[in-house]
This record gives sequence, structure tokens and C-alpha cells, in this order.
Amino acid sequence: MSIPLLDALTKYYKHADKAARNPSIVVPSELDFVPGPQDDLESVIWVLTYAIMLHHQETLRGLDKADYKRDVVDQLYGGLSYSGLSKERKLMVFEGSNSLANGAEEWIPDPTQCKWFRRAMALVEGQIKPSPHDGRTRDITFDTFDALCDEFITDE
Repeated sequence: MSIPLLDALTKYYKHADKAARNPSIVVPSELDFVPGPQDDLESVIWVLTYAIMLHHQETLRGLDKADYKRDVVDQLYGGLSYSGLSKERKLMVFEGSNSLANGAEEWIPDPTQCKWFRRAMALVEGQIKPSPHDGRTRDITFDTFDALCDEFITDE
């Protein structure tokens, strides 16, 4: 799920919780979210990131495997609420798009996969954070996603 969808679900269910305690509050019948192709492409990025992490986890043994599962996979993906997932994804975007942060290398030790992750997080960041230059966000497009994949994913 994209960060905007997770945020919309969090807002909706917080409102529903309030309505459960106060019958005078009416919950809207529809979610305040209109999905677009950029949300689907962001979701694919999160699925690929999860697959990369699971692949790395399976290369580990014993305590290293258990620690990685607990400290990385479960922390970033496991059993979280919508707001928890959104919070962790925003952390991943910050760490992944910030070249001075080292969280990405701890989560994804393979240099090529980590480079892909950092570029993917830059795309997600552009979609959720307005540019300091013009104040606009930049949706992930098929062309930008395709370029990201073409650089790192080969048919060989």
C-alpha cells in the first residue's frame, strides 16, 4: 500500500473509533482517497523492497537470521497497523533517500540492491514531499519506474 493510502486509512479509522464512542459523529461512507497509477507503482516498490529483505533474511543463519527478522523485517513490515506501516515507510524513505544515513545499508547489505532501494526511496520521497524548489510533489510514473528497473533488473 502507498503511504497516501495508509494515511487515509489511518484517518478514516481514527474517525470511526471516535464515532464508536460518540454516536453523534457520522463516519463518511467513503475513504478520502482517490488512487492513481502512482500509488500502484509505489506499492510495487514496497513489495520489491520486502522481497529483497526476505531474500537477504534467507541467506542468514542462526542468530543473525533471527536478529535480522526481528530488527528489520518485523520492525518495518510485520504486524503493524496502518499508522505503524505509514510511520515505518516514512522512516525508510528518509533513510533511503538521505545519502548520509546508514539505515539502508543495514536493512539491505547488498550494494546493488541498496542502490536500487535508495533510488526507489527518492522516487517515493518525491511523491510525498513537496520539492523545496517549486513546492510540488512528483508522482511516480511508469517511465520513472521503468527506468529504475531497467538500470538494476536484467533478463540474464
